[in-house]
Amino acid sequence: MNNLTVRAISGTVYIAVIVGSILAGTEVFLLLLSVMAVLGVLEFERLTVKRPRSVWALLCLLLDLAAAVLTVWTAADSSLAGNLVIIPPAYLLVRGVFALYDRREHPFRNAAWSVMALFYLAMPLAALGAVYANIGASPKLVLTAFIMIWLNDTGAYCVGSTLGRHKMFPRLSPKKSWEGFAGGLAFCLGAGAAAWAWYNFTGWSLPIWLGLGLTVCLFSTWGDLFESMLKRNVGVKDSGNIIPGHGGILDRIDSLLFVAPALLLYVLAFG
Repeated sequence: MNNLTVRAISGTVYIAVIVGSILAGTEVFLLLLSVMAVLGVLEFERLTVKRPRSVWALLCLLLDLAAAVLTVWTAADSSLAGNLVIIPPAYLLVRGVFALYDRREHPFRNAAWSVMALFYLAMPLAALGAVYANIGASPKLVLTAFIMIWLNDTGAYCVGSTLGRHKMFPRLSPKKSWEGFAGGLAFCLGAGAAAWAWYNFTGWSLPIWLGLGLTVCLFSTWGDLFESMLKRNVGVKDSGNIIPGHGGILDRIDSLLFVAPALLLYVLAFG
């Protein structure tokens, strides 16, 4: 089986899991976000944190994973939404105390990477869970955001691979072009216009829907570039190999990690 076939199959399964989870209800969707958070933290810390085999290293990892999952579930529960303000500071205190007793090399840097994992992975996924669980018509809105992310990738690839001439960000992603960015933006704007014309479940005007398309395109692109910067910083091509043909979980949700908090802020502004 060639790589293109493997990539197509795994990509189809990935999309089916996400769509199915969105349609299945809050608990299932939060479970999916929790799995993403756990896999993402494991992958992120494997790339960044010096973690020799020791009981202390395991305790630090378990603390990081528990904080990530708790952040996702608490943010999505309107009755506990205030705890989202409590969990990160509490985690920072505990993780800081753990660092004092950490005998590994560079304990401060390891703790800093762990805290970054919480804010880079768990907080954005929690933001998406908050949109899904606490805002009217949110499952459809979350699904629309995912579709826009996928369309942005598709438009950027199709246009960029055929017409791309002007490099957009060669320092981090030599293959990205301004032509590809324009293609992704056109697809996102088209999706926004289609949402307004066919199933305007939010009651938003056309400019607001187009604004959402622009927002998703911009932050999807920036999220992808940010992960490229991370991989260049640690000297790897892919963040992992958990998804055949696509790399690691960070390679698949890098755009989402920037789009999710932007979506929450956008909905709070216009919802």
